[in-house]
Amino acid sequence: MDFLASGQEFSGAFQVFLTRRIDYIVVLSVAAGLLHLWAAWPRKASIPILSHHKGWTAPWKDAIRYLKDSPGVLKEGYEKYSKHGQFFQLSTPTRWFIVAPPKFIDEIREAPEEYLSPRVAANDVVQTKYTVSRIVEANKFHLATIKTALTPNLGLKIEDIRDEIDLAFTDEVGVSEEWKSVAMSPKAHRIVTRAANRLLVGAPLCRNEEYLQMSIRYTVSVFGGADKLRGYPDFFKLPATYLVTNVRRDQIIARKHLLPYIQSRLAEEKRYLQAGRLEDWKRDKPHDSLQWVIDAAPNEKERHPERLVYRILHINVAAVHTTSVTYLNCMFDLATHPEIHDELRQEVEDVVQEKGWSKQGLNDMKKIDSFMTESQRLSPIASSQMTRGVTRDFTFSNGTMVPKGSFVLVPMYSMYTDNDIFPNAEKFDAFRFSRMREQEGHENRHQFVTTSTTHINFGHGKHACPGRFFASNEIKLLLAHTLLNYDVKLAGTAPKPTWFDRSRRPDVKAEVFFRKRSPGL
Repeated sequence: MDFLASGQEFSGAFQVFLTRRIDYIVVLSVAAGLLHLWAAWPRKASIPILSHHKGWTAPWKDAIRYLKDSPGVLKEGYEKYSKHGQFFQLSTPTRWFIVAPPKFIDEIREAPEEYLSPRVAANDVVQTKYTVSRIVEANKFHLATIKTALTPNLGLKIEDIRDEIDLAFTDEVGVSEEWKSVAMSPKAHRIVTRAANRLLVGAPLCRNEEYLQMSIRYTVSVFGGADKLRGYPDFFKLPATYLVTNVRRDQIIARKHLLPYIQSRLAEEKRYLQAGRLEDWKRDKPHDSLQWVIDAAPNEKERHPERLVYRILHINVAAVHTTSVTYLNCMFDLATHPEIHDELRQEVEDVVQEKGWSKQGLNDMKKIDSFMTESQRLSPIASSQMTRGVTRDFTFSNGTMVPKGSFVLVPMYSMYTDNDIFPNAEKFDAFRFSRMREQEGHENRHQFVTTSTTHINFGHGKHACPGRFFASNEIKLLLAHTLLNYDVKLAGTAPKPTWFDRSRRPDVKAEVFFRKRSPGL
């Protein structure tokens, strides 16, 4: 089927519907609310319920509390149940969750996917079928290229990424020799997105203003839209996508830029093959995400330009979202703690002097890595992790049974603020993890990219985020560039993040002062 034609047909048929947008939003919202009210009671399970209310309205009241303060709710349950090895249930605006104690992280990691499914959970978080495409929900072969192609090629692409970072900082922050106040959130997103897209789609497209804005907006549209769509029954989600999200608008812009880019690449490949120059194409073809996805396509159908558009967009979301937010939080922490600047800067200078701007050099920036890990510990993007959709009744080793249709998660942020796991857990200690790596036998542990039962930002085990290595290298390059080329300090009061559902939202108005330093390495 021609996806562009089918999309146009649907859009045309939908025009009349859209003219009464507000009325339909109200109807859908009321209907969704009634259905969720009907389904708001927990599945039958011998698991305590964390609640402060009684009666039939209790789940709704508890859900609103969770919506506004998920870390506080999870921390309460963590202290009451999790630290004693007990599971508990809590109500959220869209469903009940079963919260697993951290001691069961390895059991979640090792559970068969036909019982505890990370795919079901990921599709629920992103609402992939509606915010990206049903073809991406059905088969995510393109994500494997992050592990098989992107990560192995990072060393070869460092200079390209550095070049884009330098250009992006000049455009977005400038080179003022006087203190200059910068609204950090929008600038961080623009710089990170440009640097990431230098590797994903290359120059000059990564600098195209319309494409850049789309890349940033689409990431917000996907996650923000998913939060809205999750509240609707499945049969309402497709029309609701057109009513309460902007993903279709952003996909139209993406298609405008990506289709010619993809078609040109496929045509170039065809010219080589028709001339009998297969070996020359293998040597000459570009090393970027588009080519890696084309090469990984399991059949000709998946090489269709329309289908490739969705896959590049999905990789863009994966590459930009976590990296942008993590770098932004790192910049707030860097500006808040000027006492660590000299030590971090000295490490960068020493490593670059010895190893150059190389993959090994980035790996040797252990204090920068520790700083990033500590920033992520106290400013995670979410209050929970290791979410799994239960596709068959599953029993843990202590006899706790979680029923089919439920979701299980681990209270990550509660762990990270537990003094029994991290001494002085509430204190920001930039070199906490680099000191831990000085212990014998721990040299390769406690890194930003390593996962463990006490470090689950990227998940744990075989389903851990494959893009974490790219994110780590990009953030290190961004921080190294910042330290070598600028002095920074906080402008005004400390940033004030907010929470919505499980997501931590950085302060979008907080500003950081920048001042150009003498030329760095």
